[in-house]
Amino acid sequence: MILGILGSFLPLAVLAGIVVAVVMAVRRRSGQPDPQAPEGGGQSVRRFFQFLLLAGLLFAAAAGVAGLLGRLFDPDPVLVGDDTGLALQLAFTLIALPLWALLAWWTVRRAGADPRELRSLGWAAYLTLVGLVSLVVAMVGWHQTLTMLLGVDAYRSGSLATAVVWTLVWAGHHWWGRRGTPRSHLHPLALLGSLVGLATAAAGLGALAAASLDLLTGLAGESIVGSSVDGLLRPAVTFVVGALVWGVYWVLDVARGPRTTGWLVLVLLAGVGGGLLTAIVALSVLGYDVLVWLLGDPSATTARDHFAAAPDLAGAVVVGLLVWWYHQEVLGAGRAAARTEVRRVYEYVMAAIGLLAASAGLVMVIVTLVEAIAAGSDLVVGGSALNALLAALVLLAVGLPVWWWHWRLAQRARVADPAGELASPTRRTYLLVLFGVSGVAAVIALITLVYLILEDALAGGIDTETMRSIRFALGILATTSLLSAYHWTVFRADRAELERRAPAAELAARAAELAARTDGAPAWAAPAGSRHTPAAADAHGRRTILLVGSLSPAELSDLADRTGADVQLWLPRAAPPERPSLEELAEAVAAVPESDLLLLVDATGLRAVPVDHYTSG
Repeated sequence: MILGILGSFLPLAVLAGIVVAVVMAVRRRSGQPDPQAPEGGGQSVRRFFQFLLLAGLLFAAAAGVAGLLGRLFDPDPVLVGDDTGLALQLAFTLIALPLWALLAWWTVRRAGADPRELRSLGWAAYLTLVGLVSLVVAMVGWHQTLTMLLGVDAYRSGSLATAVVWTLVWAGHHWWGRRGTPRSHLHPLALLGSLVGLATAAAGLGALAAASLDLLTGLAGESIVGSSVDGLLRPAVTFVVGALVWGVYWVLDVARGPRTTGWLVLVLLAGVGGGLLTAIVALSVLGYDVLVWLLGDPSATTARDHFAAAPDLAGAVVVGLLVWWYHQEVLGAGRAAARTEVRRVYEYVMAAIGLLAASAGLVMVIVTLVEAIAAGSDLVVGGSALNALLAALVLLAVGLPVWWWHWRLAQRARVADPAGELASPTRRTYLLVLFGVSGVAAVIALITLVYLILEDALAGGIDTETMRSIRFALGILATTSLLSAYHWTVFRADRAELERRAPAAELAARAAELAARTDGAPAWAAPAGSRHTPAAADAHGRRTILLVGSLSPAELSDLADRTGADVQLWLPRAAPPERPSLEELAEAVAAVPESDLLLLVDATGLRAVPVDHYTSG
């Protein structure tokens, strides 16, 4: 039987050998490629099909070898269990494996003659695809193998064979990729591997915590004494496999590398955002279950049935908070230093997550109130309305603190450093996105609301059923309108503040430019050959005063109130011999009622110098 199967694939092998021989002959006749020659579009097309064929042959060969190796590991004395499976595995091994080896050898030779091959995007895509697929398949194989060895699952010979073969594929390409491939081209695979390892480890740890709580609380139907540990071993194996992969890619590679855009996306979205979102959702559901059991209308009759999902939710809360804490610590390693854009992204992402949960809670509150008005006295026995109100309260209790804390940090930074915070693209994006999304949702909700009201009005009249039908549209409209109005107000205030500060920033830039032109001469001395025009007040009718001296924030604000001007403070490198009082500063400003001023405090005392707008003539 086996000889017959082998003979059926002999013509295919001969045909493949002829094709490869023709290709190699043409390759030798064309000579070696010139590494300095410009590349055309044909090279990209050739690489696409070359690496696509290389990946396809590799996957087929690995599947065939793993299948045959699994048959060798099988203790069943019958070698051939199914002819179809054996034929496919033999075909993959005898045809795909030699062709892949030949094409891989040709790829290595071509890369040696033309180093651009290993720097191409096609080669990077091949390494990423093969590395990710082999990693996932090997993880599944090792998970099945370890649970089998621990006695949790029945023996399956194919699991060990899959684990061994695909681990060799992963390790071989891991080694191959570091031979001439730019590190930046390997970075996507490292990020994806870190994400796969993190997700697997987090899922295993959460399931392990849930299984432990099941046994400790008796919700699993058995006590921890004398019970089976299969429920603990399976998630423990998942955690170990995921942690090993995460350690290889993250701890040994990504965490030590540069903080690129992909690094920030992984840490912010998957680590910080994903961890906190998981914890918030699980905590909300867990709190809802508790409130429904104590105050609401539970569908289950026993606590054991009602809280059956509580261990899973508690495990998700613990793991989500752990993932969030670790990644926000990694992200905030330099929080004591100057405020960076990364820190802003973190705070605004957290504020958005909290605001999303709180908004959902507010929508549910409005829905419940409308339903209560429509139901009248029936609300007392309406379990669905009461449960919805409890869900809304939980969302508000979880989402509002998260939003308030991170939004407060952002607003405090705006007060401490208005110029830096207001110019931040992250803050503007946050405000505009929330305003835009809320506005679009409000418009859609308004259209839906009007449609439902008109439908009932044209059908015969508006009654309590109409109120029930519009409750969600009304809740979304009210909530999104409130959010849109608030964030638009904040955005307009930021823009007005930026416009107010623009003249001062322009004045400082001009003073620095004039000082450079005059080789250290006073900034108010116009260079020869220049003409001037008096500086106009800004759009709000306020002048700008640039004070070179020393004042506290409170004194600076007091001086601005007294003079009605926009006062900007520059600190001198050397402390002035005498510090003028606020009254003296205000009198100096009042002595020059027009134009912008430069207040200079030096060894000669206080000087008020009018500053004009100079342009080169």
